[in-house]
Amino acid sequence: MSHRKFEHPRHSHWAFSRGKEPPDIEEKAFPKDDPTKPCRLTVILGYKARMTHIVREVEKPGSTIVARGEVETLRPALQRLYMTRASAYIDALKSFIEGYQEE
Repeated sequence: MSHRKFEHPRHSHWAFSRGKEPPDIEEKAFPKDDPTKPCRLTVILGYKARMTHIVREVEKPGSTIVARGEVETLRPALQRLYMTRASAYIDALKSFIEGYQEE
């Protein structure tokens, strides 16, 4: 007797059903700007798996990031901070602050 995984795959997601294609995903257009309405967040600046949405402007002279007008994400340091134990949280927080203080 075969395993249920092969005879009756899960029905919730298209990836688990073999031979079917995903439904077409429609792209939503941005709403037109209306100066009478207040400002609101339409888009998140950058999205990446496991990336926090904390960014900072780079003010290093001679950097190519500054020349292009981009920002720097704080994901690697924050990811290291999340992985620390509760007993070492204070030490990790101190090292995080020292590493990212404004110069």
